[in-house]
Amino acid sequence: MKPFGNLTTVMAIASSVTLASMTGAMAQEFPSRGIEFVAGYGPGGGHDTMLRTMARIIQDEKLVDANINVVNKPGGAGATSLGYLNSHEGDGHYLMAATSSFITTPLATDVGLNYTDFTPIARMGIDPTILVVNARSPIENLDDIISSERVLNVAGGGRGQIEHLATLMVSDELGVELNFIPFQGDGEVATAVLSNQVDFAMINPGSVSEFIESGRVRAISISTEERAEAFPDLPTFREQGYNVVASVFRGVVAADGISDEAKAYLSDMVEKVQETEAWKTTYLEPNGVIPGYLGPDEFEAYLEETNDLYTGMLERLGLLGG
Repeated sequence: MKPFGNLTTVMAIASSVTLASMTGAMAQEFPSRGIEFVAGYGPGGGHDTMLRTMARIIQDEKLVDANINVVNKPGGAGATSLGYLNSHEGDGHYLMAATSSFITTPLATDVGLNYTDFTPIARMGIDPTILVVNARSPIENLDDIISSERVLNVAGGGRGQIEHLATLMVSDELGVELNFIPFQGDGEVATAVLSNQVDFAMINPGSVSEFIESGRVRAISISTEERAEAFPDLPTFREQGYNVVASVFRGVVAADGISDEAKAYLSDMVEKVQETEAWKTTYLEPNGVIPGYLGPDEFEAYLEETNDLYTGMLERLGLLGG
């Protein structure tokens, strides 16, 4: 029998084949475990609602095989979740909700991170800010706010977030002094209105839509350029003579430095979500979110434009951090 060949050569070839096979297998392994959806605010808030709806649709429609787990990392107007996601740099198994606080929190406070430290995946839609009062409030319209003989207390998201900016716009446009009180998430803002802790709130309509429908909360105005299809009877500030336009984007981002494969997987997954009928009927319509999907590249350009816009606004309002 002829010898098979030099043993060292054979082992080297075998090792090369094994390494190549392992490398190829590793390249196809994403995701190698479940994917974590990170909400920067507590249960019941806008981040939480969007991510849990996405997770449910992914499971029901069997869009991917990976398990999806939603976790809440509230605190610091979204700063806690920014730090949490940043700590997983290079790992594509984390997808975080990104709304306007994703831009405004780094601008208003020194958190050491900004939108460029993450990987844009998709913008899923945009939603407006509405001014709401408790149904038993004597405030029936914007004129009642103007004629108030005292400084009114206003609930909204954290300092420097879109609700705060919208409140300052309302103050400027109506020519009245308002006392803005920041809360941790829309759930707490809604509770503040329902329990009469504040005079009114600037809030994402999705967080109070059920209370509006049940008659416990009254909506007075919406901060879109034109009336929203979901709220056809709710007048805009503009049509009432006040130039208050402020909307919130709803998107998702991943950690910085993830692989192209992971980015493509996440992008494809969320694009499939927004194409489903369930996304429209169980998230967009009930929460008053306006459709506006953008893929990774378009979303990245949008974030840059939004950052420039908010930088100017915060600087003009004296809220730009040092």
